[in-house]
This record gives sequence, C-alpha cells and structure tokens, in this order.
Amino acid sequence: MARKKSFETVDYEGQSEKKSRFTQFFSRRRSYSLRGTLITSILLSTLLLWGMSLAITTYVSWNQTKDVLDEALVRSAQVLSQLVDRGPPPVRERPVRGKVDLEDDRFYFQVISDGRVIAKSSRAPNFPFVRRFKGYKGFANISIAGDPWRVFVLPKHHSPYEIQVGHALEMRHEFLDDLTEELLFSGLIALITSILLNGLLVFWGLKPLTAISTQLSRLSPKNLKPIEVRTHAKEIIAIEESLNMLLTDLEIARQHERQFTADASHELRTPLSAIQMKLQLLQREKPELAGALQPLQQDIRRATHLIEHLLILARLDPLTLVSGEQLPMKPVTILPLLTDVESLFTQSLMDKVIRLTLTDQMPKNVAPVVMGNEDLLLVAIKNVVGNAVKYAPRGADITITLSQEWRESKAYLAIIILDNGTGVDAEALSRLTQRFYRVLGTEETGSGLGLSIVKKIVELHQGSLRLRSRPEVDGFEVSLYLPLL
Repeated sequence: MARKKSFETVDYEGQSEKKSRFTQFFSRRRSYSLRGTLITSILLSTLLLWGMSLAITTYVSWNQTKDVLDEALVRSAQVLSQLVDRGPPPVRERPVRGKVDLEDDRFYFQVISDGRVIAKSSRAPNFPFVRRFKGYKGFANISIAGDPWRVFVLPKHHSPYEIQVGHALEMRHEFLDDLTEELLFSGLIALITSILLNGLLVFWGLKPLTAISTQLSRLSPKNLKPIEVRTHAKEIIAIEESLNMLLTDLEIARQHERQFTADASHELRTPLSAIQMKLQLLQREKPELAGALQPLQQDIRRATHLIEHLLILARLDPLTLVSGEQLPMKPVTILPLLTDVESLFTQSLMDKVIRLTLTDQMPKNVAPVVMGNEDLLLVAIKNVVGNAVKYAPRGADITITLSQEWRESKAYLAIIILDNGTGVDAEALSRLTQRFYRVLGTEETGSGLGLSIVKKIVELHQGSLRLRSRPEVDGFEVSLYLPLL
C-alpha cells in the first residue's frame, strides 16, 4: 500500500454536523404547523365572508334607505297637497341669494303656481326646485349651489298649484356613512370574537395530537410503553390504537433481539472457545501439527473477534444521542483505561518490538475526566490502539497523547493515537468507518467493524472522531474528542 503524499483529514463530527444542518434546514422548509394552518385558513375565510357580508349589507341598506326616503317624500307631498286644497297659501319668504344653507335632516317643500313659489318651508329656496316642465309627476335629481338634491313633484290636476318636496342627498350619504361605521364596528367585534373562539376550538381540538406528540417524544428504545390519550374523537382513537399496536410490536421485536443477542453470545462463543481449547491441547500432544493448525487457530480468533464486534454493534445500534443518556454514565478517568489497554497488548508489543508512549499534555489544573460509560470507552480505546498495534510495522513507535482542546467555547479531552506506520490514501480514509470495510493490500486479518464501533461510541458520548494521515511523520493518526467534566 502506497504511503500518503499529501495531508488528508476526515472529521466525522464535521461531516455529520453539516449533513444534520443541511437536513434540518430543508426539513424546516418543508414542515408546517397544522394548528397555524387551520387558524390561518379560518382567519382568511372569516375575513372574506365578513368583507362580502359587509358589502352586501351596505348595498342592500343603501337601496332600502333610498326607497324609504323616496316614500317619505311622496307621503310628505301628499299631506301638503291635502293642506293646499283648503285654500291657496300666501307667499311668506323673500328670495334667497347665493349658496342655500339648509338642514340636511329635513324635508323642504314648495307650492308652485305659474312657475312662481307662492309658499315654502322656512329655509327652502324661493325659486322652484324643478321648473322646466309642467304637469310633471315623479322624482328628479337636481343641483342647488353645487349640492345634489332629490325632489318629488306632485302637480294638482284640478288646481293651478304644484307641490315640490325635496331634501339634500348629503343626508342620505351621511346616513350611509353612519350605517357603514356601525356595521364595520359590530363586524370587527364579531370578527375578533370569531377568531378567538375558532383559535380556542382549534387548540382544544388538536390537544389530543399534542398529547400524542409529547408522549412519542419521550419514547426511546428502552421505553416503548403504549401511549394514552383522553379523547372521544374517533380519528384520534384510531391513531392511538395504531401507534400502540406498533409500539407493542417494536417492544416484542426488541425483546426478541435482546434474547437473540444473549443466545448468540452464548451459543457462538461457547463452541469457539471449546474448539480453541481442543486445538491447544492437540498442539501440545502433537507438536508436529502446530504449523498446520496455526491457520485454523487464526480463523477461530478472527471468528471470535467478529462475533464480539457484532454483539457490541447489536447493543449500540438501538441507541442514539437522546437514548444514549440512558446509558450507565459516571465520571471516568481516562488514564487508568489507557493503562489497562496497554496491559492488554503487552505481548503483541513485545512480539513486534513496538514502543508505546503515553504523553500527558493536559493543563495542570485540568484532570482527564469525562462523563461516560467506562466499558464502552474501554472498547473504543482498545479498538483504536489494537488497530495501531496490528497495522504498525515491526519496530514502530505508537504515541498516545492526552490534551485539552476548545470547540465552540466547550472544552474537550483529545485522545490522540499516532503511529509511524504506513498512511492511508484519501479514498480509503473516507470509508474507514464503514462497516466491514477493510483497506486492500494489508496482510492482517480483521472484521472491518472496529472503527465503526469507535465512531458509534464516541457519538453516544456527544464527542467526535477524526482520522488523518500524517505524511510528515510517516504515520496515521486517530483522535477521539470527548467533552470534559
């Protein structure tokens, strides 16, 4: 395998963080609030209906108001006609010049004879409202001093008199404005009340879904108890029953998986251990077969190693960063773990004449203590150191360095394992944590699961894993970053 000629690094925390942010970004864009959508839809539909009803009511009210006022003009003219029948009224008013100042909330009458006003109301003009036709009966829209008026003309067919009753249209407009303001005010109150009431109804109606969401968020691989929602809604009950059936099936599957893992641990390890013991006895009894039996022993060791890794992954796979908090956690001092790992590889280090050096670069006032699961951390460190010992050449140097690093204002313990063996090319470097992946060209046996397990354990401890080749020292470096206490 060729040595690395350039600096290559793979930071699995950075990759997963970028992927997570990318996924979360588009997930947020696609997601929406059902409660907000319902309230918005109800609000828009209510506003539309309210606007339409306001326009229709205003239009109908305006037409009805016109009819009522026109009828009032007719009745006033008829009453005045009856009074005129008793005798001709005298002219009592002088001509009014310029703009006519009239009250808009009153009717004004005139009695016309031969085109002249012979009687009128107190503030009516002294010229006829309508003067261009004789014998006309009906309504006319006119303008007096620039103001629009509505006039009803009632001629007297058997007398020389003509009755004209009118009023300024401004009165109608003001009435319409007052009516519109009242409708608008009452409509706004009804609209606000409707919005608040519908919002409460939507909140109350979706409360069972909120309860389901809250209970589901509390579930984990170790807690799959059925959810319980107090509601009589058939749709929610159907969802609850379906989810509880699924949770029950998952719990049964989880129990079966745990039972399978326990059975596999016993049923697979026991015969392999027995075969290993029989091979050792056979080698002692017949030393001449030692060479022939050596490949078989290596296959058995590899199978045992693979089974152990598979069982570890079977325990780790159901766990996530959330459920990982349910792992047995306690303050763990890393130095004793490193000592235990070194003792595990004492014979391999001696066989390959490898020098293992531990360097403590931690600040004097900071202890290398993390909150974690001691057994899993031991597995992670053992796998990384085991890989370094396995793939390092004879007479190589392996250095384990402890240091403190800051990431986003948070202190991390860096466990850096560096060997001066052959590096890894860029393509293989990016795939080292894939399950069952092994770099081609190596003569060492392995399962291809070691770094996958390390990555999973580090993630469960809210840490990160970094792999990189170090061409300047002809080596390969694995860094584990764990949050310091």
